[in-house]
Amino acid sequence: MSSFVPSGPAVANETVANDGWYPDLTTKDMQAETGQDDVPGTDRIAGAIRAAMIETNIVLTSWRAGQTAASLSDVVARKYGDTSEKVLLYRTAVYARARSELISVTRDYDSTKDGHDRADALEKTADDWLRQSNEALSRLMGRPRAVVELI
Repeated sequence: MSSFVPSGPAVANETVANDGWYPDLTTKDMQAETGQDDVPGTDRIAGAIRAAMIETNIVLTSWRAGQTAASLSDVVARKYGDTSEKVLLYRTAVYARARSELISVTRDYDSTKDGHDRADALEKTADDWLRQSNEALSRLMGRPRAVVELI
């Protein structure tokens, strides 16, 4: 029995530039934090990071407007090693959102019923990554992880 295992070239360590207030992020850091494989390739991973970065920055617009610090790393927060808690949460939010996006647009190569079932299972994983991103954003802004409103 033979099988086809898709693979692409190894992902280069590409830096994805941010807006100057939020930190720049890298494809290698995303891979290290999320376990993202090399299959999508450097350009696709960098594109997903950029899209997630834009979306995350939009979500944080009103929170950022209330900040007086010169950059996210200068916002008063606990430090873990040399890194601000806010920067760690920001990275988690962006990388998890990017991973969610990559999973949600990548379907299994197998078109059999088993392949579709695995792809459906991946969608749940994509939702989990998006949840993790939203929780990191809530923590970054100092908000509760969930807001429940009565209808």
